[in-house]
Amino acid sequence: MRVRIAFQRKFVRIAVSLTSAGLFVFLAGFNVWSMVTARGSSPRSSRLWTEAHRIAGYLFIALFAVFCYYMLLSVRGWPDELPPRIIFHAGLALLLVPLLLVKVMVARYQKAARGLLTALGIVIFTSAFTLVAVNVAIHFLRDASAKKIPGGISIAVVVGILATASVGYLGKVKQTRSKSDAGSATVNRTASRPDVLQLTLARIEPQAPDARTLRFLLPRGQSLSARPGQFLTFEWMIEERPVNRSYSICSSPLQGGYVEITPKRVENGCVSVFLNDHAQTGLTVKARGPYGRFCFDEAVHQRIVLIAAGSGITPMVSMLRYIDDLALSVDTTLIYCARSERDEFFKNELAAMQQRLKNFHYCLVLSQPGFGWEGRKGRLRREILEQAVQSPHDSTFFLCGPSGFMDLARSLLKELAIEPSRILRESFGGAVAEETGASLTSGSIEVSFSRSPAVFKVSPADTLLESSERNGVLIPSGCRQGDCHTCITRLLSGRVHMAREDALSDDLKSQGFILPCISRPLTDVTLDA
Repeated sequence: MRVRIAFQRKFVRIAVSLTSAGLFVFLAGFNVWSMVTARGSSPRSSRLWTEAHRIAGYLFIALFAVFCYYMLLSVRGWPDELPPRIIFHAGLALLLVPLLLVKVMVARYQKAARGLLTALGIVIFTSAFTLVAVNVAIHFLRDASAKKIPGGISIAVVVGILATASVGYLGKVKQTRSKSDAGSATVNRTASRPDVLQLTLARIEPQAPDARTLRFLLPRGQSLSARPGQFLTFEWMIEERPVNRSYSICSSPLQGGYVEITPKRVENGCVSVFLNDHAQTGLTVKARGPYGRFCFDEAVHQRIVLIAAGSGITPMVSMLRYIDDLALSVDTTLIYCARSERDEFFKNELAAMQQRLKNFHYCLVLSQPGFGWEGRKGRLRREILEQAVQSPHDSTFFLCGPSGFMDLARSLLKELAIEPSRILRESFGGAVAEETGASLTSGSIEVSFSRSPAVFKVSPADTLLESSERNGVLIPSGCRQGDCHTCITRLLSGRVHMAREDALSDDLKSQGFILPCISRPLTDVTLDA
């Protein structure tokens, strides 16, 4: 009877130990898997995975503390030197303590460092598996010998390990291909949307009589991976209704804690008037992005010419601040067209950059200068470009400003025989301008929707997104330039012209998907919206 009770107690003890050990390894593996899964999920799913990761992490730490307690009890009062196996086991357990501490600190204060968190998670999982495997292997192999194990079982074990590794590798390859293929048969609209940042207005700086620079703080632990020249799309709440507007980032992308924009006041402009006349520190706003291909890349652009007018200077300043922060030796020329001295944005900063950056050349052109102005006057002209730009055929030109100004700049560059591929334009987050020469149908075209009773006539000159918004049908949108795919919608009938043919993969286009922000109707159309 006593033998039976002793056996039962031993069996229960082994079962509890093995179950606890298995849970220990499972929690460590789940933490790594949840971090990887959260990256490709929608914002809501990502938050759920993050919460699951946090709960599993604390359970793992609690279980680890229990294991450490019983490990100390087992070696307490040991009569002789500890065996090498126990020393290795205890050392590995102690190594986990600083690893767990570092991971908790990074997860709490540096949430954006996902690569470091994943690396720490993998190391912790490996250590936990080794801790458990050492004891389990010793337990099962204590009385075992190679002679008792049939050869067929050994071969089966080896084949099983190789098969598991192969399945894991092939699964990873398949997952990578599916992610790179933007045209999967089931398009998840929300999965293509970027995470939303909740920004807080922290500083307001007057920039000109009709413009202010607004500095927004990023949420603690989050960062913005922008490139110099990109923009954000903001969702402003004005008169209790959301209004989307895009603004170029004027701060350096290397400033990780904040982002700045400089909106210019436009008469009868809903958002620009609000931001210049009523916005106060403490204002919160949702932002998506960054978006845009109007970017400076020091690995590609060795000589650049920035041509801007009015508030079109804002993405150029982001590029200049980036160059200044990294002390790059890029040959840079800025040609800035403004109305008068009072309308020059970033006047003092541009003057200081002239002193610091030996390869920076600044040319200010005023259309209505004050008395005593000795600089260049009037509109942008060919002679100004010829005088200000050195080696124009080796330069990349960035144009930003009102559409009429950019058309003028492009025509002047064409006269100078500049290759079109060397001319980049920023269209202020609006629809991409038509450059293909496609013949659009004239007259009114009817647009209808499968999920809305709205039916209306539109001009073929307007994008489907613009005309839908004017008629009360709101299609989720982001960059308005065909980059973010937030507005992706299936075209059920009719034909459209997309300003950029490379905006969607061939697979998505074959399934009937379009981007309304850069699509103009050629015939009557029906949208799945």
